[in-house]
Amino acid sequence: MSEATPLLELASVRAGYGHAEVLHDIDLTVGEGELVAVIGANGAGKSTLLKTIVGLVPVRSGTIAYRGARVATPRPERLVRKGLALVPEGRLLFGPMTVRDNLELGAYGAGRERRAVTTRALARVNELFPVLEERADQPAETLSGGEQQMLAVGRALMSEPRLLLLDEPSLGLAPLVIAEIFSALDELRAQGVTILLVEQDARLALRHADRGSVMRTGRVVLEGPAADLLADESVRTIYLGAWHQEGS
Repeated sequence: MSEATPLLELASVRAGYGHAEVLHDIDLTVGEGELVAVIGANGAGKSTLLKTIVGLVPVRSGTIAYRGARVATPRPERLVRKGLALVPEGRLLFGPMTVRDNLELGAYGAGRERRAVTTRALARVNELFPVLEERADQPAETLSGGEQQMLAVGRALMSEPRLLLLDEPSLGLAPLVIAEIFSALDELRAQGVTILLVEQDARLALRHADRGSVMRTGRVVLEGPAADLLADESVRTIYLGAWHQEGS
């Protein structure tokens, strides 16, 4: 990462639900053009981290800065207009609506430029995921799991984000579909989109990332270049437990 101001920076962030604190003094930076992977076991706080960044979980203490400016009280719709988009775990699509309508909803915050943004962004999404153009008039609920995940990513891209947050994009998908989605993420990074990826499949995530952070019980316990984390035996045996053995 360069010495320039990070696109996203968290400093000593604490957050949680009700009386339960989930995140404890989280420090995290994402530089312009990077793909940063956040890995760790179930219950580590990875999804809560993303929800806190976009304002779905309130910050109890610490600071979140986006594009160099502190985000005091994040509101998801405002962050989308500033270039930040989340692909949530579980996709949260509008099942009865068509693929095209789901995609167009992703450009809702574009204001006066909505028509131009929609046309431009839709062309980009269809290039990344041609199957979505083929299925444009189908209800989203009739798509396969892999196609639904592509649609969820595509919907987020319709706002033309500068920073894309993804929560477990490989969950429950077949290997060939996972490969296609991660190939699309590589292409987006090559196009200049910054990506913060939460992923339980640590080996997969680190193979595509520039840097990684390992979370355990709500804390970042290790961070560094992705290649270094892949080679770190402690990441395999202590922090992740069930590490995929294929290719090890």
